[in-house]
Amino acid sequence: MTSTTITVEVSRRGVATVTLNRPEKGNPFNGEMLEAMAGQFAAFAAEPAVRVVVLRGSGKHFCVGADMEPGSHLNKGGPGLIEVCTVLDTLPKPTVAVVHGACIGGGLALAGCCDVMLARDDAFFSIPEVRLGFAAVPLAPLLLRMIGARNLRRLAQTGERFFVEEALRIGLVHRSCDAPALDAALAAVIDNLLLGAPNALAEMKAICATLDVRQTTPEMSAELQSAFARMRDSAEGVEGRAAFREKRKSSWYPGE
Repeated sequence: MTSTTITVEVSRRGVATVTLNRPEKGNPFNGEMLEAMAGQFAAFAAEPAVRVVVLRGSGKHFCVGADMEPGSHLNKGGPGLIEVCTVLDTLPKPTVAVVHGACIGGGLALAGCCDVMLARDDAFFSIPEVRLGFAAVPLAPLLLRMIGARNLRRLAQTGERFFVEEALRIGLVHRSCDAPALDAALAAVIDNLLLGAPNALAEMKAICATLDVRQTTPEMSAELQSAFARMRDSAEGVEGRAAFREKRKSSWYPGE
């Protein structure tokens, strides 16, 4: 699929860089972007020449989450966010997310499905879905693995922003640095990954997944997605998205 929502570059060393490319809106994902990412990640999985996959965002932010314009999240039978996260999470190649600016909601899930997360020191994060009238239920298994139950219970209920220092403390981010040092930090990670044998790396990643007791089944994913759809289409979900678009507090906020 040809799409302007992402750009793809593959270096002579086999490093494939996927860049989210809707910078004018903060790289929100829509149906077209999800389909483009799913296809590209699947292609990388089957291509021996690709050794490492890097995920980045263009412009001011990594990813502000889902596009909140009406109908933009619907994919007409194409892959949803969970399917894309699963393809990325199970890619038999090392993956690195390079985060700057906003890394929010589903954008955080995408970055957290990568094996290594680097963050520029201006990055900030949030799991804000409850403020929009629904809970991040389908993402919960992924988020639980990234930050643990105690942190998830707090951050997924408050919806608050948190910054690089906290992201490092809870284990979401592996390393942070300022903008001038970011590319050098990425180059060092990539070089370390390229020193590993491709089949050994794939086997190590598969074993880690097998040993992770928090892996979800397709049945569980379907149940979580169904619960999310009910909340998204509820009165609270409709009101929450409308409030977001209109840049106002939702009706359930009691004021001062």
